[in-house]
Amino acid sequence: MTGFGAYKGIRVIELTEGIAGPYAARFLADQGADVIKIEPADGDSYRDEPGFQVFNRNKRSVVLDDDSQLLKTADLVIVGSRDEADRVRSLTPGAVIVSMPTWGSAGAMAERSGSWQQVAAATGIGWNQVSWTEGPVHVVLPLAAYGAGMLGALAAASGLYAREAHGSAPTYEVSELAGSGVMQIGDFWSPEIPEERDGASPLGPAGRAPAYRPFKAADDKWLFVACGTYRFYCSMLEAIDRLDLLEDPRLPNPPWGLIEPDPLAHITPILEEVFERRDRSQWIKTLRAHDVPCQPIQTREEFLASDLAARNKLIESIRHPELGELSMPIQPLHLDACPAAPMVAAPSIGQHTDEVLKERHKPGSGAGQGGPPLAGTVAIDLASFIAGPVITRHLAMLGADVVKVEPPDADPFRSFSPMFNGWNQGKKGITLDLKDSSDREFLYKMVSSADVVVENFRPGVAERLGCSAEELRKVRDDLVLVKSPGYGSDESRAHQPAFDPLLQALGGMMATQGGDGEPVFLTVPVHDAATPVIAAFGVVTALYHRLTKGKTQTVHTSLVQTTTAAQAAEFVDYVNRPIPESGGFDYKGPDVNHQYVQENDQWFWIDDQGRTPVETKGFVGSPLAIANDLVCEHPDSPGWGPLRQVGQLIKGAGPHPSRAPHLNEHELELKRHFG
Repeated sequence: MTGFGAYKGIRVIELTEGIAGPYAARFLADQGADVIKIEPADGDSYRDEPGFQVFNRNKRSVVLDDDSQLLKTADLVIVGSRDEADRVRSLTPGAVIVSMPTWGSAGAMAERSGSWQQVAAATGIGWNQVSWTEGPVHVVLPLAAYGAGMLGALAAASGLYAREAHGSAPTYEVSELAGSGVMQIGDFWSPEIPEERDGASPLGPAGRAPAYRPFKAADDKWLFVACGTYRFYCSMLEAIDRLDLLEDPRLPNPPWGLIEPDPLAHITPILEEVFERRDRSQWIKTLRAHDVPCQPIQTREEFLASDLAARNKLIESIRHPELGELSMPIQPLHLDACPAAPMVAAPSIGQHTDEVLKERHKPGSGAGQGGPPLAGTVAIDLASFIAGPVITRHLAMLGADVVKVEPPDADPFRSFSPMFNGWNQGKKGITLDLKDSSDREFLYKMVSSADVVVENFRPGVAERLGCSAEELRKVRDDLVLVKSPGYGSDESRAHQPAFDPLLQALGGMMATQGGDGEPVFLTVPVHDAATPVIAAFGVVTALYHRLTKGKTQTVHTSLVQTTTAAQAAEFVDYVNRPIPESGGFDYKGPDVNHQYVQENDQWFWIDDQGRTPVETKGFVGSPLAIANDLVCEHPDSPGWGPLRQVGQLIKGAGPHPSRAPHLNEHELELKRHFG
């Protein structure tokens, strides 16, 4: 298969079924790798699902009685278990191997099969979903499986980079447990915080914050208002003509101080009554005029019909030999020097067996596990809030030396500590005022030694601060840059603030989870969690391409691209396509054989895989996550003391990342180092 991307000439053998493993391999197929899917005679068990088409495009399928000779030709092999990884390693000492067992290779469930619904139950996704009642909620998106697929792609790219840069041939493990962890990257436990039910909320499925939630307008249409900073909160009060509330002593420390019971009870009916006075379109016009983050809550169909989707060209159509016209999401990132391979329909069972067996492929070589794959690389983090900083958190997890640059008044989300700690693990910290020429010159000194720069400024800010691509590449011309504007290529929205729930609202997630009832604000910050994994894959791919081809480039991601990547199967469409699952009021599941049930004060998820106890202590409290060493301890996190947080999620890629830096913690060290 002819590929256009960074991995042209790389042979990937895929020995997995379902969502996670095939999705991981699909990222490489989109980037030109020759992905050969080895299937049983009756095919991948997921073949009858619409999502099979999006996770298996651009691949070839073979059916073999003995795969040993083909495996010896592989550069990368994706397998489903540790035992399979051991077998493959005995045949291919120079290949990169990514093992993707559902439950990991340790703990009570090691190496067993399982469903993504079970993983959601066992790792806190169901229990933590905001709701009216005290029970878990079945989240209809397979978030853990999608997370594992994206994380598996990052592991695969990191392994190929490690082989090229360090001469190793590592084996990594990415379980669906880890996929759940990457989608809950800010999860934490602290002895300083009393235990409480995470899911139930006085606002029900609207979340917990009275100024960061859905509102119903006069025309019975819904919008989401996302006032996550004091400035945005003040702008909202000005827009609704209620600046008097700033002086109300019953409303201290807005906006996040308002989640406490008394201020919440006071302000909630006030805001709800205000927003029910006017139609949604009127409110959005008024709020945007005041720079208040807001978006309409839409269905998936409304999203696809929007200018936002069209301008970003998020969906493409191909001709399928059996399904006819088939549309699906494109690759969810853009690499300047590595355009994605054109879409080719997913193969039929064994379609390419004879063709593949006639070929000869000489794989690259490597030896040994090696250390962290990104050891020796340096990244400068100019980003703030969540999605941008988590990109470099993942690079640090893989061994990169990351410097977080903050303005003197800090990343606005430092006040979110201890979640801030989870979003910024593994970094050194310095404050620089980039409006000051001397501070800007010091940034350039650091950039001159860097490989990667990540920023998520709003349009025009990078240029004003001397951080445009042109200015940074004058300092070092082979920099890999990451640009991640919230709304991607839609320049008409360039000045609109973009946050995870605003894209949940636009892309149909809230409407789908709510079914025929009120929209549901997903507790898992889908876009803020998935976008950084996709971007990190892009960074490692760009580093690999720079190493092998000598070309540098910019990695472009966005929250809006992630909207389709995190609903990849749900956006597949063709004539008579089965309707995707939707939720409802405190949704427990689609039927009596697939739902949450309560027995003697204990909740279980039941399906044809069995009965799974519901985890009530979140991801970092899950015995399965702990047994698989996916959780780490930080005894001295910034401002919160001891914390348990999400740790190294790619087993074999290095130790757990260190805690986040205190504000300006490493100024002296960095200034000594850079002069």
